[in-house]
Amino acid sequence: MTVFAVVAHASTRTFATEFILVFIGVSVASLLIVNRKKRWVARAQRLARQSGIDLPSRLEDRIAKRLRNEWLAFLVFYPLWFGPLLFISSTGALRDATFWATWFPRLAMLLSIFGVIISFSTVIVARWSIPGPTRLSHFPKVRLREAFTPAETYTLVAGIGATGAVVAGGLSQVHSPISWWLFEFGAFALAGVLWWLMELAVLHHPSTASDAKELQWDDVFRFRRVRSLAIGAAWTPPMLGFYLDLMMNQQLSHFQHGVLWPMYVPIVVLAGVIIIFRQGRQLWRLV
Repeated sequence: MTVFAVVAHASTRTFATEFILVFIGVSVASLLIVNRKKRWVARAQRLARQSGIDLPSRLEDRIAKRLRNEWLAFLVFYPLWFGPLLFISSTGALRDATFWATWFPRLAMLLSIFGVIISFSTVIVARWSIPGPTRLSHFPKVRLREAFTPAETYTLVAGIGATGAVVAGGLSQVHSPISWWLFEFGAFALAGVLWWLMELAVLHHPSTASDAKELQWDDVFRFRRVRSLAIGAAWTPPMLGFYLDLMMNQQLSHFQHGVLWPMYVPIVVLAGVIIIFRQGRQLWRLV
């Protein structure tokens, strides 16, 4: 009972702080082992098995380095998501309805755009391979929908809908005027256009390699980046929006203050999204 009592009285601010501390701890531990060559070679071999592609020994080091760069990019950019949460949770005006009526629409308007930019930042990493004197390249262009299975496409649409739902719920709570609803719709549309252009830029980027095997690995990484960008752009905005809604509702006493279990809902949902996106790992073979 004591444990449940402590959990029941934990606040959103406490949860956010603990989550960030844990993330920092994991990041520091990861950085300490990030240069262990064997670890990243093992991850490269696991990626080869999951993607259904051979991994020649001559490519192991370069592919392992690419995976390490992806992980470092994740550690650099994704913590930026927690900046707004920390700022809001540390201010003393949280229980003021005027504070939320002023700031929630502004933060919500940036959710989708911020999500696309952060997700795109994580997939911009150094090229894994520098082609030699003999170069091969792709000529046909791959359509964006070919990078996802039907279930994955529905999952992305669900993420977009979830973003709209959490934003609409928050705007309703603070009784925002119709002008803010229009601004939110415009920002939503702008984020969609940015996502589409960035996806096409990654998918249609000229791919060159020294031989056919390197070209196949270029395809693996290209599809990996496109799919990672889609997941981040579609599902990180509703996660942050959900926490903003939850924080606002708790601080304005719309339900019992200190209820902690809803904070784990986005984590469970994200785990489900990752499981769904396991099925399309070999779609790179379409090119």
